[in-house]
Amino acid sequence: MARAGEELEHLTGLRSFLALWIVCGHYMPGASADGSHRSANVSAITCRSFAAVDLFIVMSGYVTHLAYGNRLRSESLSLRRYYLLRMAHILITSYVAMLWSLLVVLAVEEYRDSFLPSISTLLGCFGFVQHWIRPATWCPAPPSWTIEALLPSWLLYPFLRILVARLEGRPGALVMWMLVVYAISFGPLLSLYLLQDGHLNWGQFATTFMWPPAQLPDFALGVLASELSAALPSCSGCSGWCRAMLGDAALLGFAAAVVMLPSPSTHAECQTDSNVLLTHGGSLAIALFIFGSASGSLSAPVPLPHARDLHGVLASAVASLGSLRGVYRCTTDPVPALGQHAAGEAVSRSKRFPGEAVEKRKR
Repeated sequence: MARAGEELEHLTGLRSFLALWIVCGHYMPGASADGSHRSANVSAITCRSFAAVDLFIVMSGYVTHLAYGNRLRSESLSLRRYYLLRMAHILITSYVAMLWSLLVVLAVEEYRDSFLPSISTLLGCFGFVQHWIRPATWCPAPPSWTIEALLPSWLLYPFLRILVARLEGRPGALVMWMLVVYAISFGPLLSLYLLQDGHLNWGQFATTFMWPPAQLPDFALGVLASELSAALPSCSGCSGWCRAMLGDAALLGFAAAVVMLPSPSTHAECQTDSNVLLTHGGSLAIALFIFGSASGSLSAPVPLPHARDLHGVLASAVASLGSLRGVYRCTTDPVPALGQHAAGEAVSRSKRFPGEAVEKRKR
């Protein structure tokens, strides 16, 4: 079991790959609307990069509880100090990224026409409340919505910790509550999918994915998995082997779902129907992976590369894989892809929401 202040190196490496997955899902050069420039599997994997966000959400709950849980419980860390440590640098970094993104939009005419938000939307974005009102809103530095999505979880964590503390040393109760929280997270979405004969539209994707309260259960799953790791610290003998295998099986199951779901015919379809189930469907598997790998698994003994090593690894390993040459181009020459992606996104969005284009022309 990892201790507070101890880095889980395999998660550090995993974050690097998840960030790359998300970036290439948005900006991979050579991608076309129908995925014809890539194999069906590669196209499906890259366009489903939103599934990586769920990993970040659950991981945030796990690491937050690991880093601050005992310190808050022993009162060696005040509530005020917790909020400062947890959010200050993240919010500052987010504001810098949003301002820089806004300057880029203002400087490029085609971006101004497609992306420049109204003053009220900008105020909502910088106040981290816009996605509560309209989940699909475009804000400067679009990934900043993940900070907005996590803010409620970080603010409520000290109170969630008090509830979780009542389950201390009770692994059976912790597992039961993990199942309950997973049902809250995924149950409504799965029910809607079944009631609509296997169909979910883009608006339902945006609501279940980008509306901040929708991410609270997945963060809570990470907190519960962290407490479960503390309740079952031993990783020796058969129990340790079983736990490690559970973690690896969970990760492989999550990866298989991303790869094996029916491939969408267009990028827009990647955020509809069965694809939408990946927004929350894998959260329990993710929590089990982090729980199992924290004590040792196939991925834990050999740490994945840190961010500083990632480019070198990809340059030497991925460049030789013809089917993934777009990933290599993404890591070595991402800038030209930005304009191509922005234009493509503007066209795609105007087709899905023609009213927005009319509204912008009126302004």
